[in-house]
Amino acid sequence: MSAKWIVLKFGGTSVASRPNWEAIASLARDRQAEGFRVLLVCSAVAGVTDCLNELADRPAGHAGLNEILDLHRALGRELGVQEGDWLPQGRALLEECVEALRQESAPAARAALLAMGEWFSTRLGACFIRQQELDVAWVDAREALEISPEPELSPARQWLSADCDARPDRALTASWSGVGGLLVTQGFVARSPDGRTALLGRGGSDTSAALLAGRLEAERLEIWTDVPGLFSADPRLCADARLLAGVDYAEALEMAASGARVIHPRSIRAAAETGTPIVIGDMHRPDIAGTRIGAAEVSGEGVKAVTCQQEMAVMLLQNLDARRQVGFLAAVFAVFRRHGVSIDLVATSETTTTVALNKAANHLDAAGLDALDSDLRQHCTVDRFDDCVCVNLVGRGARTALSKLAGVMRFFDDHPLLMVSQSA
Repeated sequence: MSAKWIVLKFGGTSVASRPNWEAIASLARDRQAEGFRVLLVCSAVAGVTDCLNELADRPAGHAGLNEILDLHRALGRELGVQEGDWLPQGRALLEECVEALRQESAPAARAALLAMGEWFSTRLGACFIRQQELDVAWVDAREALEISPEPELSPARQWLSADCDARPDRALTASWSGVGGLLVTQGFVARSPDGRTALLGRGGSDTSAALLAGRLEAERLEIWTDVPGLFSADPRLCADARLLAGVDYAEALEMAASGARVIHPRSIRAAAETGTPIVIGDMHRPDIAGTRIGAAEVSGEGVKAVTCQQEMAVMLLQNLDARRQVGFLAAVFAVFRRHGVSIDLVATSETTTTVALNKAANHLDAAGLDALDSDLRQHCTVDRFDDCVCVNLVGRGARTALSKLAGVMRFFDDHPLLMVSQSA
């Protein structure tokens, strides 16, 4: 068998039923027949991470713990997997994580508990694939991914939305190649330098898959989901949305960062860092050629996609003498840094600096926004809008299409426009 790896990633709905696991086993068998070593990176079963979050908020009760175990028992029965192969160890680990949260409600303890969803799904999946007469082994993603220390970030982001190195690791490749030609591992999960569990944030399984593809110098990363790829608009809203056959890393990153939920932007950054091609496919229609993302996927100019980004907050920072006051922007941006908050968009005028923040990506709740607001008011007045949407036009040379937008500007008669930015 070739030493070249290929990484296949499957999301929460894709690992939630026997037919889907049969499709996963079939794809793995096909890629092995093509001569690849195959790594399957899997998310938690759909809904489980939400249940774990609720359990983390109320670790004193047992109802949430039993609900999680019962959900996986049901899946195990559907898959025909023996409980003795996974349940005793899983229950012990889950109870250990809950007890740690009872002792100290810290981001590190929450990260360990939330990681259990991927442990259960991959353990069950590995047992099922083994029953399909495939030689498969389970490996722990924490062996391969160590987070990079980022002390300027808030503790929540350090533990729940960490970054890792994507550069090739020949020792890891040799180690995992010695384990077998078909491996299953968790998405979303990494380790801290002291060996504890950390997480890679929302969309972390996509990110894990891209990081692992880079570490293993994989031929490509395949992301299998319930849609065939990136579209020119949300096909649920626009019937004439077109499937995009190919986009380069920059275009895909803008689409993903600005609302296209098919793939997470951090996974694209990781793949671009190592030059790993990405293919997005529909696991229920594997014969449809999906979207390819890579350095060579260059196409024409103009608006390629329209995306929508929700859960945004906008702050208008007003200072009547901002341009004459040397260091004003440095001072206010230092406040954002102190709070561990990254800014998505910024625009400046003579009197106002407008910033847009992604609340979900920054783990910002109302209390966090209030604290940020209070510290900013030491430097300027603040007008804050907590529930905003960002509409994005993406494509190389998109600025040349601005003259065609006159027909849609009436929309803003009823929807106040807070900010316009040409960012990329």
